[in-house]
Parts: sequence; C-alpha cells; structure tokens
Amino acid sequence: MEKGKYGIRLCFYTVSAFILAYLGYSTVLFLLAGVVLLAEKNEWATRQIIQAICLCVARNLVSAVLGVFDFLYEIPIISHIWGVADGLVEALVSIFVLVFCIVGVLKNLKGNDADIIGARKFADWAYGIVKAQPQQ
Repeated sequence: MEKGKYGIRLCFYTVSAFILAYLGYSTVLFLLAGVVLLAEKNEWATRQIIQAICLCVARNLVSAVLGVFDFLYEIPIISHIWGVADGLVEALVSIFVLVFCIVGVLKNLKGNDADIIGARKFADWAYGIVKAQPQQ
C-alpha cells in the first residue's frame, strides 16, 4: 500500500474517513479532508474522502429535512405515526450509510476506489475527471 509524504499509509486516511462518516463526526471529517488535500496532496485519497463526506452529508441532510416536520409531534393523533415514520426513515438511512461505509472500508483496504453510488461521480466532478463518452 502506498504511503503518503508523512509515512502514513493513504488507506489509513480513507478508512478513518469512512468510520468518521458513519459516526457522524462531520467536523473531524472535514479536518481530515483538509489534511489530505493540503498536506498529502494525493488525488486518490482525496477522492475517497470526498465520497465519505457525501455519505455524511446525505445522512445529515435527511435528518435536517425530517427535523423540519418535528411540529407534527405536537399534534396528538399524528405524533405517534410521525414518530414511527421518523424512526423508520432514520434507521433506513443509518443502515444505508453503514453498508456503504463498510463497502468503502473494505475496498479502500485493498487499495481500490470505494465506488460509492452517486458519490463517486461527485468526487470525479470535483476533481475534474471526465469519462470519455462512447462514440457511435
């Protein structure tokens, strides 16, 4: 496995990023992204961390959208139904993030791209990587 400028394996950064994304530590995740982006300057590691950030942001975005509807807890008849629906959606999103974080960790430990659906395209776009269109 390739080592960075400071003698730390690059997969350590990326695996740490996916663990932080699952735990929801977005501030520490952005600090880690800053270290890799500014100090290590490694394209592969940065793209993996961007994918981890996408997972963390997606989870936080769903939580924020559900938080907008917290006023439904004040309505007696709807509060129970909303509580069940809110808990179900949060659980499904947590499982979704957990599965993709595990996939990302396992692929990164092998030195491969995490290839998270949607997040990889965003990471490639952020780095200016354009896939060649098949010619007809």
